[in-house]
Amino acid sequence: MCTLAGTLWYLGAPAARAAVRDNLQHITGRMPSNRLVREVFVHGALNYWDTLAITHFSREQLLSIVDMHGREHIDSALAAGRGVILAGAHLGSVSLVGQIVPALGYSMTALVEQITPQRLYDFFAGQRKRFGLTVLPAGGAAVRALLAALRRNEVLGLVTDRDVTGTGPTVLFFDATTQFADGPAALALRTGAPILPAVVVRKAKGRFDAIIEPPVEFIASDDHRQNVMELTQSMANRLQYHIGTHPEQWTVFQKRWPRPHRAVSSAG
Repeated sequence: MCTLAGTLWYLGAPAARAAVRDNLQHITGRMPSNRLVREVFVHGALNYWDTLAITHFSREQLLSIVDMHGREHIDSALAAGRGVILAGAHLGSVSLVGQIVPALGYSMTALVEQITPQRLYDFFAGQRKRFGLTVLPAGGAAVRALLAALRRNEVLGLVTDRDVTGTGPTVLFFDATTQFADGPAALALRTGAPILPAVVVRKAKGRFDAIIEPPVEFIASDDHRQNVMELTQSMANRLQYHIGTHPEQWTVFQKRWPRPHRAVSSAG
């Protein structure tokens, strides 16, 4: 069903189709095939299905389909007492990525992009609270709550690969520069909380890999703005690996780079 829904979405959304094609050119370095572009839409449909299905999972059922890698990095970070920031991407199952950590018993707060109408936002936010996740609308008003969560030595889950505000630093991502959200870096620098890249990758037979990486390494200077840029660049580098490994699962339907990519070859 999701294959059909994703295919119809691909056929009926020319602007999103062009954006995905441009994004994939940056990731792969060549013109993507129509099949690869369509796969992104199929994965997008699967993500929506996951959102609807979350409330039908028990904690045990959810954890039984996820292979967890790197949980020890969360525990090590929390042992320092400053909280931890999980920096994610629109990769694999975005809906599930926010459920696994609270399902394991950690207190976690996440941001959800504000969408309209309000009833639609309320629905998606409500679905994601299934296992005790605290959900906040993305925006400046959430900063105080995020800082408070870190001071309580809790986990923040932030999807970082889109800068919806347009105010973040410009960093190199794959073959060109683009803006990244500066929130994770700013929070980390203010509180001392480490940033751990975290992604969920969809596998065969309805299974997933949840990958928590070690903290992003960083040496601070006296220049705050430069610190934010360098820490964001390091985070982007780590996420780039996972997106480049699974480009068909990167469900970003807006052009991620400001200028079109000029492809030099074509895939059939």
